[in-house]
Amino acid sequence: MKALVTDIERGATFDGPGIRTVVYFKGCPLRCLWCSNPETQKIENQFYWDSRKCTKCGDCTKVENSSININKDNFWNYNRFLCEDFDTPCRVCPVAGALKKVAQDMTVEDVFKIVMKDEKFYRNSGGGVTLSGGEILVNAAFATKLFEKLKEEYIDTAIETTGFGSYRELETLAKLTDTVLFDIKHMDSEKHKQYTSVTNGLILENLTKLSKWHKKIIMRFPFIKGINDDEKNIHETAKFLKKLNLLEVNILPYHTMGLEKYRKLRMPYPMKTLEKHTQEELDNALQIMKSYGLKAKLNG
Repeated sequence: MKALVTDIERGATFDGPGIRTVVYFKGCPLRCLWCSNPETQKIENQFYWDSRKCTKCGDCTKVENSSININKDNFWNYNRFLCEDFDTPCRVCPVAGALKKVAQDMTVEDVFKIVMKDEKFYRNSGGGVTLSGGEILVNAAFATKLFEKLKEEYIDTAIETTGFGSYRELETLAKLTDTVLFDIKHMDSEKHKQYTSVTNGLILENLTKLSKWHKKIIMRFPFIKGINDDEKNIHETAKFLKKLNLLEVNILPYHTMGLEKYRKLRMPYPMKTLEKHTQEELDNALQIMKSYGLKAKLNG
């Protein structure tokens, strides 16, 4: 069994307790306007291409089955549906960092060996392994197999999820998961679709079912200017979450750390503004959450 892994971040101090290794997988059914990991959206592999470094030498276009071309205007491009070789074009590129494939095709054993390198750090800090994306439910079978191996070694596990997927797969994976980091983006279903490309019915349904038995769910509320930061939505979100069995709620301020990835993927950045909230606005949202009896904090 294989999956496309975009990154394995060792020594992380977020996305779960203690020192962790976070594994990022490709594939997500949502298209959140503020997404900071655009390289994980599409299920198939892609190239990072840095126009500032590329010399247009054409070496990558000569590779068989790469589908790469440079047109008369010196515009670099490739057909992602026809590309069969992502390794050789990157290898023949004479400029370091100009061309790179987004993800590695890895087996469960490949990932297991890497994450177990930091076993001592997990044990000493109460940390472990977090699976992220993308949406981890796209790779639910792979994630389940990996967690089964990690649980044989008594490693703490966590997942980050939007909850958009099969509840049966979510339940199976969650039974092997110590901490579930669950996103909630907007309570209005039509606005949710407008800003993420999907409605929120399945997400809220899966969250409600999961909260009836899982004891360690941390809600994550990405707080985005002009999208879900109005007081009506904050109150509606808090009212809904108050009814559930949750560990805590994290309000995540908007950031622009993914901008460089959009450039290298040649994707337009969908947010119309890069404006961030003031500390006063963040504190106000935090106080509203707390007024409903929720254990809430900024960041996570």
